[in-house]
Amino acid sequence: ANSKTVQDRIRKYYREESTVIHPPVDIERFTPHKKNEGYFLIVSQLSKYKRIDLAVELFNRIGKRLVIIGQGPDEGRLKRMAANNIDFLGYKSDEVTKEYFENCRAFIFPGEDDFGIAPVEAMACGKPVLGYRKGGLTETMIEGVTGEFFNEATVESMEAGLTQLLIHEKTYDHEGIAKHAQQFSEKAFRKAMKEVIEGV
Repeated sequence: ANSKTVQDRIRKYYREESTVIHPPVDIERFTPHKKNEGYFLIVSQLSKYKRIDLAVELFNRIGKRLVIIGQGPDEGRLKRMAANNIDFLGYKSDEVTKEYFENCRAFIFPGEDDFGIAPVEAMACGKPVLGYRKGGLTETMIEGVTGEFFNEATVESMEAGLTQLLIHEKTYDHEGIAKHAQQFSEKAFRKAMKEVIEGV
């Protein structure tokens, strides 16, 4: 299983036990940065279940700059919703996306994923994450240390989480956040897979 979230699902539906091995994240290509260019970032497929609409509604309300990288079937609707402080960049290469990760103020992850690679990539850059308290993010993020959670899939709950993030912004340790991300590296994945295979 790629997370405890999936492990629980396997137990529930198949009544089988499984071993959790987190997916490999290419941590090494990122450089932690303390400084930022003031924008908040989303890197995601633009599908309804990703709940990017929550972030668009929130940033419409607060007027802070939000940059969204990605494409998908919900793109048109999201663009029609968005105010001028929200930039849709569409598809970007890994190299360009890397620069946006490294220079953002914080990463926004409004949906639920089985694991969630993009938040780990943001943490590898030393950036705090604001995310929904569901799914794999609850295993990869430490509240108050590498970012903040919001508890309900509502704009109000998300705004409360963002407020906490901004309160703690100066106390986040960007090097500590990046170090935390190392446990989800390709090296860690290979080690875990090797142990499972040798065990069999």
